[in-house]
Amino acid sequence: MMSRDREDTAGSLSRQASTASSPDSSDPKPANRSKANIRVSLACVQCRSKHVKCDATLPACNRCQQEDKPCFYAKSRRGIRDPKKRSLISDKPPATSAGPIFSTSNFPSAPSSVQSLRDLPGGWTVKSDSHASVSPQSEKELLLDLFYNYLHPSYPCLPPKRFFFNHVESDPDSYHFLLSIINFCGSLYTDQVSSDDLLETACSAACGSLPFTVQTVQGLLLLSITAFGMMRFEHHVGWANRAVTIAVELGMNRKAFADAATDSVLAESYRRTWWCLTLQESTRTLCDVGSAPPITDVDSDVDLPCEEWEYDSGIIPPPISQSQYETQVSQGQSEFSSMAYLIDICKIQADLVVPYHEAPEDKKPEIFERADSRICDWLRRIPKWKMNLVDPDGSVDVILYHGVAIAHVNRLRLRQSAPRSGLNIREYFPLGPAKGPDRKGQLVKTFGWSPNPIEIQAANSYCDLFRRPFPTRSLRSVFAVGTLRVALAYLDACVFLGLDSPVFRERINRLVQILTTHGETWPLSRKVAEDIKFVAKEYLTPRISRSWRPGISESEAWASVPSSLLSEASHLTPNFGFEPYHPVYQVDAWPMNDSWPAALTDIYHA
Repeated sequence: MMSRDREDTAGSLSRQASTASSPDSSDPKPANRSKANIRVSLACVQCRSKHVKCDATLPACNRCQQEDKPCFYAKSRRGIRDPKKRSLISDKPPATSAGPIFSTSNFPSAPSSVQSLRDLPGGWTVKSDSHASVSPQSEKELLLDLFYNYLHPSYPCLPPKRFFFNHVESDPDSYHFLLSIINFCGSLYTDQVSSDDLLETACSAACGSLPFTVQTVQGLLLLSITAFGMMRFEHHVGWANRAVTIAVELGMNRKAFADAATDSVLAESYRRTWWCLTLQESTRTLCDVGSAPPITDVDSDVDLPCEEWEYDSGIIPPPISQSQYETQVSQGQSEFSSMAYLIDICKIQADLVVPYHEAPEDKKPEIFERADSRICDWLRRIPKWKMNLVDPDGSVDVILYHGVAIAHVNRLRLRQSAPRSGLNIREYFPLGPAKGPDRKGQLVKTFGWSPNPIEIQAANSYCDLFRRPFPTRSLRSVFAVGTLRVALAYLDACVFLGLDSPVFRERINRLVQILTTHGETWPLSRKVAEDIKFVAKEYLTPRISRSWRPGISESEAWASVPSSLLSEASHLTPNFGFEPYHPVYQVDAWPMNDSWPAALTDIYHA
């Protein structure tokens, strides 16, 4: 099913992907409309997704009855004439009991405790382990809370939780697929509920026929995000493409779509969903994990989102358009929402940073200067109160954190050679850093004047972001992609640039610790942490550092990374490891000191 989606998407985003999704529209149907347009497929959705034979028994096939799985059939255009058979057909998974929060069943039942190894749709393989039982109602509440506590802050496309409750209760059928995805996402953040059965439910639904609705787009978007963090890049591309296709068919790329919503919170959710699709694609492009027609080629006039605290309150101000944003920026205004800033830096990335390495050699200097100056200007424009990354209500501004991190990482990308792109640092690290006119030092005033590469300044500014007290687990699933660039800058400094120092080694160590903690949820971060440690052990000669103590080797010091570090916000204190290093030390006759201020270069001196 996903391969057909990709074929449709490759042809045109504006062409209806009727082979990929149900031909149903999101418009409500009259209650007394005939159900003659429904017929039993050759196999139920469960059997089709597993590519096994189905006997098409009604109302549930024998295989699903034996495995105690929900059995349902996809709609077809041809219909079935026999009214007795029509009455037995269900095109939705059977409902289960609901608790007091939701009036109808929208959550899968508690996971099975049977241990088995099985293949899921599209090549996923999971092992089901026995877990302590959790009551269905408490499980539903737990998973939804975990989703909103950890994943939603970085991808705030769904309505705030209390508004989401109301919409689910008023129209539960429209949220069935989306709720199955939310349950799976929430299960990634707890050991109390097995994610295996929830993953199977989510994959089965995503590979089947889905209605063309906003909730379907949101569910596919969230599933593609988790697939990226789980290193299932083919699935990430397939589900993201399908989400974009349906979104364009619905007209979500148009301002009029959100404006037509009578509920202002829903309208804001629609705008955010479209922008989250564009932000996710920008990450995929940089990582080169799959090809697809770029969403940036789709004509869009969607308004920009509001601030997070306004969204949470439900009091949505009139949105500003993209042209209004550009006009106000040219007039020197800087009071914009964090999402607007994040969208802007991602546009700079897509328009200038990504094309830089692919441009002809004679065009590169011009693109380099334009990209770097645009990033610096973006950093200057953010008001000082927002750069504290703390909202007026006291919560950490995770959205702006991602924007600032992307800005520093893109300054690194411009200065790192094109062959060293992607995620496989073990393979491309020996190629060495880029050379040429962009390999400059800049005078930075510390204790006297000393030349230091801009890469190190950008890397240090990235690390300074971790002074803020927010849980590592709430960072995006693609967090490892930018962190890898920062670690690469420090490794280059130590191995190739003659700047080896205890400070840089310590920072590499700390980045590995953060990635290891983040990797407890996302396998991509765990893999990147392992690769960085491998390269460090391979190329850094042993020396005494702050991670070393008498009686252990350097390799043992690297292996002593505690997995529990940074698991909660309270662990992220200023003494975490990025604190200033006051003693001056000497590296190849270059006096250096790590007690640099947060503002290192001209872009940080407001």
